[in-house]
Amino acid sequence: MRFLRLLVIVSILSFKIQAQEGLPVFQDYLTSSWYLLHPAYAGAALTDQIRITGRTQWFDVNDAPTLFTASYNRRLNKKVGVGGIAFADTNGNFSQSGFYGTFAYHLNLSHRDVELNQLSFGFNLQILQRRIDERRLTNPNFIDNAIQGQVINDLSLNSDFGISYFKQNFFTSATLKNILPINRDEILLDGGIEPDNQTRLVFTAGNTFPFVNTPFSIEPSFNYTTILSIGDHQVDFNLKSYYNIHEDLSLWTGASVRANLDGVRFSIDGTNTETQRTRIGTVFLGFNYANFIFAYTYSNQFNEVNFTNGGFHQVTFGYNIPDNNNLRNGRRACNCPGFQ
Repeated sequence: MRFLRLLVIVSILSFKIQAQEGLPVFQDYLTSSWYLLHPAYAGAALTDQIRITGRTQWFDVNDAPTLFTASYNRRLNKKVGVGGIAFADTNGNFSQSGFYGTFAYHLNLSHRDVELNQLSFGFNLQILQRRIDERRLTNPNFIDNAIQGQVINDLSLNSDFGISYFKQNFFTSATLKNILPINRDEILLDGGIEPDNQTRLVFTAGNTFPFVNTPFSIEPSFNYTTILSIGDHQVDFNLKSYYNIHEDLSLWTGASVRANLDGVRFSIDGTNTETQRTRIGTVFLGFNYANFIFAYTYSNQFNEVNFTNGGFHQVTFGYNIPDNNNLRNGRRACNCPGFQ
């Protein structure tokens, strides 16, 4: 019973970290694109961006969580950007998959094209399918009327809206995700337990600082997320560095710490109650060669109660398609690697 209680505690902690209505975002945005978080980034970069990521957790645990994403965004004309994100997320007998279609509108606030000074608006339309496979949960020696031994699916629609501002080396964004309330009583997988309001606020800010007369630059940033209906808060503190070897090759690396500000109360012995706040550390390494991108990310939890000592592994592949239509000419004057 002690092990079962511990397993339930860790499951609650893991769910509090990862449970989201839609695309689960870890530190993917640091190696893939901020577009995963903020729709206003669609078409904001100098190039059209293709990104594919794969993530797995806990190699020593059967049916451990896995996540795959594929995204593409581009600029259609001087002011309009579009994009799309497809993902598949699996965790044991539960899985979800979905697609985001994005429309973005960009306003150039500078009188000169050589300076990046841009206000952007972005809108996502999201379709999400969730699935529970109960076929492996049935036990002939223990009858549970809540488990029918079938595959249960549900489908939902939602949307996101965000604003981003870019000023040379500085960037900031605010996005409301899942802005439409959903009647959870009509969704099979929730049964009315979850609140109808799944809206999350995501706020990001950062700046790139070059080292004068060197090929080095650093980019500190933070990302804050809160689930409005339950007041859950978490923050990422990030530091990314760049080293330009030559025009076609650059290396970048960094680290991130994610902290949950609220925590979960639990008891292992049934008497004493403790509070655990999730702490996740992440390191990553990547490079750009010509228009190709590759990155590896490793994350691990630093908590007293963990399901396993194994970490989370992720790889990212990408390709930047040059802007042959000259829609974004001149922005390379800024020290802003995320827009190259």
